[in-house]
Amino acid sequence: MYDSSNKTVLQPGFHSDESSSNIKSRFTERNHIVREGCRTLKQYYIAQNSEAAVKEHLVVDRKKNIVYCAIEKSAVPFWKRIFQILSGWRNVSDPFSIKGIHAYEGYQTAKRLPFDKIHQILRQSKKFMFVREPFERLVSGYADKLYSPNAAYWNFIGRYIVANFRDKPSNLSLECGHDITFEEFVKYFIYSQNTNEHRDAHFVPSFEHCRPCEIEYDYIGKMETFKDDTFQIIQELNLQNVVKFTDFQNETDVDAIIDTVDYVYSMKRAIEKCMPLPMALFRSFRKLQIRGILSKNIKFPYDTSKQMEIPPLEYKRFLLKAHEKSGDAKVRKKNREEAFLEAYSKISPTLLNRLKKTLLIDTVLFGYEELPKKITDLENKTPYNENFRFFTM
Repeated sequence: MYDSSNKTVLQPGFHSDESSSNIKSRFTERNHIVREGCRTLKQYYIAQNSEAAVKEHLVVDRKKNIVYCAIEKSAVPFWKRIFQILSGWRNVSDPFSIKGIHAYEGYQTAKRLPFDKIHQILRQSKKFMFVREPFERLVSGYADKLYSPNAAYWNFIGRYIVANFRDKPSNLSLECGHDITFEEFVKYFIYSQNTNEHRDAHFVPSFEHCRPCEIEYDYIGKMETFKDDTFQIIQELNLQNVVKFTDFQNETDVDAIIDTVDYVYSMKRAIEKCMPLPMALFRSFRKLQIRGILSKNIKFPYDTSKQMEIPPLEYKRFLLKAHEKSGDAKVRKKNREEAFLEAYSKISPTLLNRLKKTLLIDTVLFGYEELPKKITDLENKTPYNENFRFFTM
């Protein structure tokens, strides 16, 4: 494929929807917005993350002089698998050939490096990060870590939320933390940010992880333009002969399905103490619909009220077939917005205003609306199909 905008030949699998020049201009504009935001937000710019936490989020490849700042809920497993390939940890070229559940080793971070060495590496390297619209990132974090079965997060975050933000909780909820509502999660998030208590990296604002006012990144990618930004960064870093894809969108979807199944079954014993396996799988199924990977017209095939054994391979095959039947990706992606509106329709104006203030730095620095118009418009319309709920408990 020939890209006339920058006179380079793109490798198979790198098919951007936009011209290279447009994407480069977008990167330039984002950097300008960050610099201007840093200037205007000085009095508000307070990062609670420790310097050690920031160092741990900086993934480093010294041979190629590349630094990636990893922000949870912004494609971290994808990029960490690429760094596994760069380090030689994995002898493959397609990051999707590595299971997402195995993405957290085989690369170097700045965690144990002295600051003088980090300063030198940053000065000599190309640096990039990816961000997500802050209100959307919260929905994504909630869906992935609390709504979808995740025994570790139910135990650490869910039980804490039940104990501190719910009136008259049941004994099962106190013990499991498995039934957190989005409203309860938002209350917890605001409180944790204001008090610096019981925070978790998956929800902490993006600016705290990467300190863009202290570190000048060459490329700021966004999840809203993930494919094009990713392909451009790979080319800018001269990685197109090292990292290759067959069908990026389909591989992304299949990867998410496999990772979802692997993750649920890795915690099966702990999850079943709190709910029947079919109900847990139903929630993981809903998460894939929320992400726009499965059509919302696909029906879940198991009785969620009964405890039964469902082999992981059987469930995985069902999901893969469901994906094949789910139709046009652009239609499926509308699920994301519907789920987003469903979640925020439950949040009061007072709580929304508090959330807006809590997310202010991220929205300003990365060029997002301080309060998305589609949320404010909820007052004047029904946000979703009354007969369908994404976040069914």
